[in-house]
Amino acid sequence: MTPERWIKVKAIFAEASAQPPDEREAFVAHACGSDTRLREEVSSLLRAAEGSESLPGARQAIAAARQAVIPDARSPHVDTPDHDAALRATLDAALGQQYEIVRPLGHGGMGTVYLARERTLERFVAIKVLRPELAEAQAGRERFRREARVAAQLSHPGIVPLHTFGEVGGIWYFVMGYVRGVTLAERLRIERRLPSGEVYRMLIELTDALDCAHRSGVVHRDIKPANILIDDESGRAVLADFGIAKVQGGEDSLTATGMIVGTPSFMSPEQAAGAAEVDARSDLYSLGAVAYAMLSGREPFAGVSDRATMVRRMSGDPPDVRQVAPDVPADLAAVLMRCLAREPSHRWASAHALHDALLLLDETGTVVPTPARDLPSFGPYAVLWVGLWLTLAASPFRSSADRALLVFIGLLVPVGLVMHLWNVAGGGTPLSQLARVAFWPPEWWGMWWPRSLRRPSDLWRRLPWRARLVRSAVSAFIIALPALILTRQWVEAVTGAGVGWFGATEAALVAGVVAVVGMVTLWARHRGLAWTDTTRLMFGATAPSAGWNTPALRRLVAPAHGGVRPPERDRPDDYSRAIADAVMHLDEATRGPAQRAAESARQLVAELARCDEEMGALSMGSSIAESDRIAAQLAALEGARHGSDETRALVDLLRAQQEIVQRMRVRCEMLSAHRGRVLRLLHGLWTQLVALGTAPPPAEVDEVGRLEVVREEIEAELAEMRTVLAGGVADTADDRRSAARSR
Repeated sequence: MTPERWIKVKAIFAEASAQPPDEREAFVAHACGSDTRLREEVSSLLRAAEGSESLPGARQAIAAARQAVIPDARSPHVDTPDHDAALRATLDAALGQQYEIVRPLGHGGMGTVYLARERTLERFVAIKVLRPELAEAQAGRERFRREARVAAQLSHPGIVPLHTFGEVGGIWYFVMGYVRGVTLAERLRIERRLPSGEVYRMLIELTDALDCAHRSGVVHRDIKPANILIDDESGRAVLADFGIAKVQGGEDSLTATGMIVGTPSFMSPEQAAGAAEVDARSDLYSLGAVAYAMLSGREPFAGVSDRATMVRRMSGDPPDVRQVAPDVPADLAAVLMRCLAREPSHRWASAHALHDALLLLDETGTVVPTPARDLPSFGPYAVLWVGLWLTLAASPFRSSADRALLVFIGLLVPVGLVMHLWNVAGGGTPLSQLARVAFWPPEWWGMWWPRSLRRPSDLWRRLPWRARLVRSAVSAFIIALPALILTRQWVEAVTGAGVGWFGATEAALVAGVVAVVGMVTLWARHRGLAWTDTTRLMFGATAPSAGWNTPALRRLVAPAHGGVRPPERDRPDDYSRAIADAVMHLDEATRGPAQRAAESARQLVAELARCDEEMGALSMGSSIAESDRIAAQLAALEGARHGSDETRALVDLLRAQQEIVQRMRVRCEMLSAHRGRVLRLLHGLWTQLVALGTAPPPAEVDEVGRLEVVREEIEAELAEMRTVLAGGVADTADDRRSAARSR
C-alpha cells in the first residue's frame, strides 16, 4: 500500500470510528463507493480495533496496520499525554522564537490546533500543526499545503484568515486568526435550536463568506456545524477548515474517483453519490442542511442510519422544516427548502443569489418582494396628501372651480399609488401583500397604527400596555384636536356665532393627554428608567434600533418565554432570576431535574463573578500600554554604552517584569475564553428549561435528558478549567505583586 493510499484508508477509518457501531458498516460502504479493496482495508482496521476498550487502543490497531503497510516509517502517532507533551515540546523548539504556545484548542483528522501568542505583535493566533505520521507521506503534506493555499486566497471577515505557512524541523504548520468562541456544533448540542432571527443573521454572514470563496473558485465541500465558529465578541459566524476544499478548474489528485468526501449528514446528493464534479451549489445544499438543523433542532434526515440517509437524500427531499418546527417563518423556510432541492438546477444559482434572496427578508424571516422595495410608507404619504388637499378644498370660502382643482391635485398621489401597485402586482406578487407593504408606517413612526399594517419586526406588540396607552392617547389627540379646531372655525364662519362646547372639548383633550403622559412617566421613573429611556418608551420609533438595547428597555420589551421574562445576556446574575422563574412554571414531573439545573446555574454565576474579579485585577497590570512602557525602558537601558551593576540589575528586573506581564496577558485570555464558555452553558441551561415548559418536543427529543447533558458538561467544564488554571493561580498572584513592586 502506498503512503497516499494509507492516508485515504486512515481518513475513512477515523470517520467510521466516530460513527455508532451499528452504522459503521453502512458508512464504510458509502464512503468507499465502488472501491471494494479500499472497503476491505478499512473494514480490517475496524475489526482489529473492535477488541480495544478505548480510543487509544483503537489507534494502536491503526499503528499495527500502518507498520505493516509502511514498515520503514517511524513510530506512529498515538494521542497520549506523553505524546502530546512531546509534540508541544517539539513545537516550542521549532517556533518558540516567534510564538509562545499556550494550550491546545482542538484535535482533528489532519492535526492539532494550538492557541499561541505572537511575541512581536502581542496578539493571539491559532497554529494548526500537521500530525507527524501524516507529514511523513507526500499526500499528507500536499493536502495540508493545499488547505493553506486555499485559505490564503480568501480574504473575508467571515472566513478564518491565514497569516503564514511553513515547515521547521519536520513540523508542518500554518498560523491562522484566532476566533475566541465555540463551534456551531457545540452550541447546538447545548441549545438544540436557535431563534429564527439569529439564524437569519448567521445565514446572511455565511452566504456572504461562501460567495467570496466561490468567486475565488473554491468549493468548501464540508459545510457543517463543526466547521462554523461563533465569535464571542461579535457573535459573527466564521467559516473554517478548508481541508477538503476543491479549487474549480484544478486537479484533485488526493480524492479517488468515486470516493466520497465530506460529512454524510450535511453533504449534497451529488457529493454523496461520489460525483466527479461537485460545484458551488453543493455548498448551498450543505448550508441549507445546517440552517435546517439550527431552526428545527435536527438534521434534515435525522433518525435513520447513514446508509438510509444517503439513499433518501438521493431519492427524495427532506420534510419541510415547518413540519418539524411550525414557528419558522414561511418565507425563510421557503428560501431554506430551495437550498435542499435534490437537483442542483433547482437550487439557488449561486451563493450571491441566495444572499440576495435573504436580504429580501427582514429579521423575522418575512419576505419583502423586490418590486415592493420602494413601497413602504407610500400609502401613508398618499393618505396624508389627499387629506391635506381635501381639507383645503372644504373651506367655505372656495369657489367650485377652486375646489375641483384642489380635489384633482389631492387625487394625483393616490392614483399614482394605485397604478404602481397594479404594475407591480403584474409580476406575480399578490396585490394584497403589496398593499400591506405600501401601508407600513415610516421607520421613524412611534404612534398608533393598524395592527395588520405594521411591519413584521415592529416592537409595538411587545411594549408595556402603559406605553401603548400613551401612544394611543397622543395619536388620538393629534387627530382630534386639529379636527375640532377646523370644525369650529368652519361652523363659526358659516353661522357667524361661536360655539362654547368646542373650547371645553379641546381643553378636556389637552388635560386628558397630559394626565395620561404624567401618570405613565411616574410609573416609568418608579421602575428606574432614565429620562432618555422613559421618553423612548412613550414616544420613540417602534422599529428595532440600537436605542432599544439599553438594559432597562430590554427588560420591558423582551418577549416572554412560557410566561417568564428572558435574562439579559450581558448580566449573569439575571440568569439566576430567569432560571428560578422558569423552574416555578414547571410541573412536578420535571421539577427535580430543573431544581438541580438551578443549582448548577448558581455555580456558573459564582464562577463568572470569580472570572470577572480576576480578569479585572489582571487587566490593570497587563495592558499593551504597560508592555510598551517596559519595552521602552528596556530599549533605553540596553542602548546605553556603559552600564553599572545597578543598571544591569534593573535590566534583569525589567525583563522579568516583561515576562510576568506576558504571562498575565495569557492567563487573562484563558479566563476570557473560559468565561465565554461558562456564559454559553448558562444560556444553554435557560433554553433547556424553557423547552421543558413549552410545547412537547418531537418524540425523539428527550428534553430532560438534554438538560442532564448540559449539567454534566457544566461539571466537566468547571473541573477541567479549574485544573488548567490552578497551576497558575499562585504564580499569577505573585506575578502581580512583583510587577507592582518593579514599577
